Amino acid sequence: MADPNRAIGTTPRDIGRVDRPGTKEVVLDPHAQFMQLLEPERDALWRFALRMCWDRGSAEDCLQEAIMTAYRKFSDFTIGTSFRAWTFRILSNVVLNANSQTRRRLQRHVTHESLDMVEALEREQAYESVLADPTGLLEQVADPIKRAVRGLPPHERMVFLLRAAEGFRYKEIAQILDIPMGTVMSHLFRARARLRETLADFARESGFVRSHTP
Repeated sequence: MADPNRAIGTTPRDIGRVDRPGTKEVVLDPHAQFMQLLEPERDALWRFALRMCWDRGSAEDCLQEAIMTAYRKFSDFTIGTSFRAWTFRILSNVVLNANSQTRRRLQRHVTHESLDMVEALEREQAYESVLADPTGLLEQVADPIKRAVRGLPPHERMVFLLRAAEGFRYKEIAQILDIPMGTVMSHLFRARARLRETLADFARESGFVRSHTP
């Protein structure tokens, strides 16, 4: 993965630099503050970019552009709010801008399935085990399952990854992608419906369910 530090002209020594304005309180300069906030999210951002693009070169380009955009706009970020959601929104926009057809499909109004239907899927034992550790499952799945995730329409895959792999709430996803929450739930329901049987079957066959149940 390309080093995001290089994208914004930093070195490891720069990251630790602080301003000492003559008081006992140490205040990080904006550059160091940005890098401090970015570091815990770097792996998740890279994982999301790679799973959306499924091409290392494209994922690197999208991530680097998103980090540079976030750095330029850091003065717009409100300290104390979710930096993670803010950076995921920027990265999602970069990915969507790289594929205008995906953006149109993401924003298209679809029939609203009730939240009860989504929760009903989550209550199913095997699928709950998948949701309990989605990253763990995705890291060990066989190629056919990876192809199933990759085969989701990009707009459904984006919503699914933000919810299942990154743990964002429905309202947060709606804000990140700038779409109604009902559309988020519809895309999520459709994505889960496509993956439910495949993931549950794999979980049972691999023993993943048994290892995560009392």
